[in-house]
Amino acid sequence: MYANLPPMSNRVGTHKTRAALEDLEAWAQATEREIEEIRAQMLPLEQRMSAARERLDLIRRLIGLADGPKQQPSAPRTSSPLKQAPATKVPPMATLEDHVEAILSETGEPLHISALREALIKRGVPLPGRGDEANVIVRLRRDEARFTRTGRGTYALTAWGMPTVAPTRRKKVRRRRAVKA
Repeated sequence: MYANLPPMSNRVGTHKTRAALEDLEAWAQATEREIEEIRAQMLPLEQRMSAARERLDLIRRLIGLADGPKQQPSAPRTSSPLKQAPATKVPPMATLEDHVEAILSETGEPLHISALREALIKRGVPLPGRGDEANVIVRLRRDEARFTRTGRGTYALTAWGMPTVAPTRRKKVRRRRAVKA
């Protein structure tokens, strides 16, 4: 591994001379060349790895399309309750609200809007408007018969009988202009 490095002189331990610094500089240059050689050898392997990962992702997507919205056993497991719950059947022409209801039923607990949005994206559900959380919140608030707000950004099924928390308005902070004297 260190065969192509120049020999170090004993001058390093005794005096910091010009020759000792030149030896260290030569050693540093040899190490930099070795790093570049290794990097050149790794590049094709990294490209193959990236292509294989992309291919695997596409294969998993195809499997998901063939099997429907079920969780694939080959997908990595996480501690998220969204992945561990059994998939609830949702009709193909279901609305956004139907999908949210299925997600909440699977988890069995209120979820924050960011977790709901993430689950909707994973299911491939088209999101309204720009696709941000505010658009999903508007749809949930319109369907009070099915959904209730249990906290700031957290929603549950009305059937669970959880207390509803009304949204609070934030006070706008008005800045006063400095009066010039």
